[in-house]
Amino acid sequence: MKKLVCVCAVLMLIFCTSCGGQKKTVLSKDNSKPEIQDIGPNLMVRNLKKGRNGTILIAGPNNSSFGDVFRYDGKSFSNLSSKIGQHRFWDVLEDRRGTIWFASADSGVYSYNGKSIQHFTTTEGLADNRVMSIYEDKAGIIWFGTGSGLSRYDGKSFRNFTSPNAPLFYKDGHSNNEINIIIEDKTGKLWVGTRGDAFVYDGKKFTTLTQNGEPFLAVWGIMEDRKGNIWLSGFNGFKGGRLPGGLWRYDGSTFTKVSERGAYAIIEDKQGNIWTTGPVNPANSTVQALSRYDAKSLYSDKPTVTEIMSGKAFFGLLEANDGSIWFGDATGVYRYDGKTITDFYNKEGQKKYIIDTKESVVIWKGSMLLGAWEGSTLVNDGSVTGDVDLLKGELLIENLHIVGGTVEVDMNTIEQKFDDQCPHNKLPEFFNVKKFPVSTFAITKVETWNDGNTKVTGNNIKVTGNLTIEGVTKAVSFPAKMHFKDGMDGTVVVNGTLILDRTDWGIDYRSSFDKNGDVTISDDVKLFLKIVAKK
Repeated sequence: MKKLVCVCAVLMLIFCTSCGGQKKTVLSKDNSKPEIQDIGPNLMVRNLKKGRNGTILIAGPNNSSFGDVFRYDGKSFSNLSSKIGQHRFWDVLEDRRGTIWFASADSGVYSYNGKSIQHFTTTEGLADNRVMSIYEDKAGIIWFGTGSGLSRYDGKSFRNFTSPNAPLFYKDGHSNNEINIIIEDKTGKLWVGTRGDAFVYDGKKFTTLTQNGEPFLAVWGIMEDRKGNIWLSGFNGFKGGRLPGGLWRYDGSTFTKVSERGAYAIIEDKQGNIWTTGPVNPANSTVQALSRYDAKSLYSDKPTVTEIMSGKAFFGLLEANDGSIWFGDATGVYRYDGKTITDFYNKEGQKKYIIDTKESVVIWKGSMLLGAWEGSTLVNDGSVTGDVDLLKGELLIENLHIVGGTVEVDMNTIEQKFDDQCPHNKLPEFFNVKKFPVSTFAITKVETWNDGNTKVTGNNIKVTGNLTIEGVTKAVSFPAKMHFKDGMDGTVVVNGTLILDRTDWGIDYRSSFDKNGDVTISDDVKLFLKIVAKK
């Protein structure tokens, strides 16, 4: 019986191995040509912040399940949140003490002081575990914008604040207790943008921001310029059933609408230009841009705005120490130096990823149709497993999707795994490894996969290709899941399961159709694949 189990395992193994409008602005166009550097994260960049020593911190959700926080030191990117685990990181801050704070939309706040990680949730006093923004004021107090109001942390304990007004709900049920952004002006007042109405907090009370008696709604971007003016984006009340949005400037007494364009983020550069990311038309958020408002025309009736880059989604924004403008979109981070846009994740053209044969794993599993018994005890269910080595391979990736690739399998390395340490008889050769030492798998098609129960995402795929064993080539397909490790361009992992009918390749030893054997071997062989490829 043991010999038959071994034979079955070998057969299974062999099969497995083979797989492998703007009414008040004057618009001009910027004709910068993008420079591609494939070294950056490929996630949605929600927020960009300055770190110590000129570093740049990048935060954003990677997909509906998790995200990451990165730091760019002028040469390369590193993942700061990899030790914390997978969460929807939304914002990041390095405070004056050098502690890095991570805000997540699903698990509260984390801090890292270079030695240890602390985790703060509602259990420790945080107002809500959904945290969208972090800010450090002049006194070193850390403020968190949560889904249930403001949280103030003095290094020892939390103090929470909610809107003193009745909740004002905006659009899909979001209220003024859901905080988007916090800044402190030169006088020490906090300006708070929410998903309901926006407020100013003077340390004692909250005052709703209004224009002509109407509150500013859904404010995501707020900034104070060098002259002390406050800039914000948002919708100024309900008028005629619609929400007139745009970019506004407040001089301490009067709000002036600068542009019909909305803004997710707002900054002022060293030359006094105002930069924004966000929708070109607030009524249609599908068209967005990185925009620059010329300093010389800011106070004219028709300020000049230049679109540096347009697309479907733009979020985080900052000016680096060298004067370059960094901004993020739904798939990565960019730098603009006044002439060239550097894309830190290449979204154009195919990229070749080489399969790491040491980190990649191929496990096969086969079974007999009958188990093994001793009396009334089932001693073996007939299943056997083993592994096989990959010789080499590559994946071709374009726009974050696999478009091709090949895998070569070393047929000489097929071996069965035994639980015991006892000697086992050498299995007979079922394959002509001298004539056919290598089996190959070549990808011909990759498409989005859904079995009817699985949520469709860009990570769930169906791989189709040609599998060749001993000169016989057959088309096969199998479901798989792919992701970029740590959200970075550089390593991609593909996990899949392939089920083969061994008789399709002419291997019918003790097949279920062979009536001469005492015990038959199942025709199906299951192959578990973990392919790790690096750029």
